[in-house]
Amino acid sequence: MKTFSSLSLILILLFSAGICRAVEDTTTQITDTTVTEESGFVEDSLTAILPEPLPIDDIEVINAFSDSLGQESGFPVILNNNEIFRLYGTIENIGPEERAEKTTQLLSDFFRSSEPADSLRIVEGKRLTGISTSRNIIAAFSDEDAVAEDMSRQELAYTVLSRIATQAQQFRDETSGTNVLFSVLKSLLFFVALGIVWHYLNRLFSFIDVWIQKIRLRGNSNSENKVLQLLSPDHLASGFGWLSRVTELFLKILLIYAFLATVLSFFPWTADLSTNLLAFVLEPAKKISGDFVALIPNIISIVVLIAITRYLAKFSDLVFRNIGKGELKLGDFEAEWAEPTRKIVKIILYLLLAFLLFASLPLANNRTALALAIILGLTLSLSAVPAVQNIISGIMLNYTGSFRIGDRVKLGDITGDIVYKSPLVIRIKNRLNEIIIIPNTTAFRSKIINYTESVQKNGHLSLELAFHLKQDINTETLRELVLEAALSTDGILLDPKPVFLRAESKNELFSYLLKVNTKEYRNLEPLYSRLFQNVQNKLRENKYT
Repeated sequence: MKTFSSLSLILILLFSAGICRAVEDTTTQITDTTVTEESGFVEDSLTAILPEPLPIDDIEVINAFSDSLGQESGFPVILNNNEIFRLYGTIENIGPEERAEKTTQLLSDFFRSSEPADSLRIVEGKRLTGISTSRNIIAAFSDEDAVAEDMSRQELAYTVLSRIATQAQQFRDETSGTNVLFSVLKSLLFFVALGIVWHYLNRLFSFIDVWIQKIRLRGNSNSENKVLQLLSPDHLASGFGWLSRVTELFLKILLIYAFLATVLSFFPWTADLSTNLLAFVLEPAKKISGDFVALIPNIISIVVLIAITRYLAKFSDLVFRNIGKGELKLGDFEAEWAEPTRKIVKIILYLLLAFLLFASLPLANNRTALALAIILGLTLSLSAVPAVQNIISGIMLNYTGSFRIGDRVKLGDITGDIVYKSPLVIRIKNRLNEIIIIPNTTAFRSKIINYTESVQKNGHLSLELAFHLKQDINTETLRELVLEAALSTDGILLDPKPVFLRAESKNELFSYLLKVNTKEYRNLEPLYSRLFQNVQNKLRENKYT
């Protein structure tokens, strides 16, 4: 029963929703129909009320919506290196650039023809105004061209016609036989003038070469000063000779270049080439001179920075060299630290100078240059990690006073004399006269025994000799024999006295230990061998072995 009631309720709700939807659709259709009828009524009313539109010329519409045409560059028509006019608009899918090229060709043909300039006429069409000869039309202008020049088509055509007539007459005068002959004569005169200048230029530099040879014949400087050697007559003559040859070559190239540019400007066919030749030199020269003037403040800053850094480096050299000689003392600063410290200070000064110089250059404001500098810096940093580690280890070895050149040391398993120290490696000469190269990083991580410093600070080194006997002998008797053998060995010190000790027995053998002292740190192995041999001989003599 309850299920039946629920189904009945659902059906009633669905039926009610359908009726509401139908009512809404009907209302919407009625509203649309009403709006459509009202719109039609309004349109009919407006049509009845509004007056007929006024006629207007197309050029006025172009003027209203083409304010930017006068600001556009357009495409120039150039003849004989002179711009005659520009074209802006499109005619029948022909763009202004193509129109300019075709017009230039037609005008060039007219200039080279025998048709008089006064034969040009203005021709008028519905949408175009042209300039015509007796044979064909050589230029045409649209309303867009006229608007860009802020005049009517007819005014533009008459203005251009006047320019064409003037340029054509000028071109024909310049290309006439008389004018060409006159240009050839001028070229010959300039060629003669070039020959004269060339001759005297050779004489001038020949005189300079003779003067340089006289300087060379004055002899060489015998001074040991490198600056004076660089300023010796022979070096000065070589420098002046190189400068003379470079100057002579530059002046001769400049003369030839000026001659060609001038002669080519005499003829209308090559006037454009002459202009291009001059622009090829003058434009870069103008740009370089402008850039140089802009760089003058930076150049002054660079010179000042270099001078300051140079004098600071000289001052640090003077201070640390005096410390190294013992003429100047700074607290506990040791003399042996002076040379590495001098190099470190100099490196820091030059790195700071390089950073300041880069900051003073215009490249510092260029993102591309900064990116390249960062990439280069990262590359060098990553590739120089081993070298930097060796340099830091070398600095630590120097400032810890681990060893000096000439010291007898033991680095790990290598024993020998230090013969060379550098920021990257050290060199050791062993007893076989072999030069062993060890990186500073390896040396810094190794166990270092400095025999030279031990003797200098303690007065001696100690050697220990252990030996074993099969029979038990009275310790006092054996001590006397062993000490006598030790003291008879060359290089063993009497003071401090040698020490003889009884050690722990092992494997049914009686062990003994002899401790002696010596200053012969450079001959420890031969000394040890002699000591062992003397003790062994003494024991054999007494039949204790």
